Amino acid sequence: MAEPARLVVVSCASRVDAERAQDALAELEAGILDAVVVTRLESGRVELHQTHQVAAGEGVVAGGAVGFVAGMLLGGPVGGALLGMFGGGVWGARDTGVPDGRLQELGESLAPGGALLCTLVRSDDAAAARDALSSYGEVADVDAPALP
Repeated sequence: MAEPARLVVVSCASRVDAERAQDALAELEAGILDAVVVTRLESGRVELHQTHQVAAGEGVVAGGAVGFVAGMLLGGPVGGALLGMFGGGVWGARDTGVPDGRLQELGESLAPGGALLCTLVRSDDAAAARDALSSYGEVADVDAPALP
């Protein structure tokens, strides 16, 4: 039977804040399937800090949802562009978890010094994850396709 999942994203002021948010989420012992801290350095370089990895084939689960959540968090022209990517359904099927290419694009839309914590969680744990992350920044989440 397929297991439902949600992509929960928190927009943080810095990598330190995103890592603190990640630690708070880890304390919940929630069903975290994938977690990535995306940062944009002052130089403009985007870095991905993979913290969990899911099995191959589950990468499709979060691929399109990242663009949708980014549009909700970032709004404006960047958010519109990311929503367009979501609508196009360009998934990174060879990547696992949340696709690195999509995260890289999302990171390029961050202000220098900014960070996102992107977590793929089991649906039953989404409310607890949102609550745990709310003090670290703006939180958004979206349904992800069911996990096999």
